[in-house]
Amino acid sequence: MGKLFNFLFAVLVGTTISVSAQQLDQILAVVSGQIVLRSDVRAFLELDLVDKIESSNPLQEDQYYVTKLIERQLALDEVNRYRIPMPASEEVEEEIGAIQGRLGGEPALSEFLLSVGLGPRDLRQILQDNIRIELYVSERFGDANQLSESDLISYFSENRGFFTVSGRAVEFDEVREVVRSRLWSEQRESLVKEWLTDLTRRGEVVRFDP
Repeated sequence: MGKLFNFLFAVLVGTTISVSAQQLDQILAVVSGQIVLRSDVRAFLELDLVDKIESSNPLQEDQYYVTKLIERQLALDEVNRYRIPMPASEEVEEEIGAIQGRLGGEPALSEFLLSVGLGPRDLRQILQDNIRIELYVSERFGDANQLSESDLISYFSENRGFFTVSGRAVEFDEVREVVRSRLWSEQRESLVKEWLTDLTRRGEVVRFDP
C-alpha cells in the first residue's frame, strides 16, 4: 500500500510540474525558426525590455507582447544580415546594472532569470542584440538633425497648442529643439512601424493561440 501511495504521489507531483512548465513555456510563435515562448514574454516584461500597455482584455495584451517579440526577432534577423558589430562590454554591463537596480540587486536578478529558464549569458546576449538593433535603426533612419528648418517651422505652426511655457504661448525660436525632438520622435516611430510591418509581411512567422 505504501509503495502504491508513493508511486501515485510521484506521478501527481510529476504531472503538476509538467503542467506548470508547459504553462510557463507555452509556444506562442515561431519566427524564422526561432521559438517565442510564454517565458520569453514574461522575461521581457519583468526585465522592462518591452514597452508595456494596460488593457482590460488579457488576450489583446497577450497578442501585443507576442507581436513585439516577433518584430524584435525579425529586426534581429535583419541586423545579423547586415553584420552589425557587437557593442562594447561597458554598454551591456551598464544595462545589466540598471536591471539589477530595478529588481533589487544581483541575487534578485539571478533568481528571476532562473525562474524563466535564462542565465547571465542569455541576458547579455539579449541586451547585446537590443543595442545592435537600436544602432541599426539609427543608421537606417538617421536622426533629428536631418530635419530641415522648414520642417520644424511647419510642424510648429500646425501644433502651436503643444508648445507653451508655464501656460504662455511661445515663439518658434524659444522651442526650436523641443519641436525638433517631438517631430523626429513621431517620424521615427512611423518609419520604424512601416519597416517592421514590411518585415512581418515578408518574414516566416507562425503564431499559435495563447
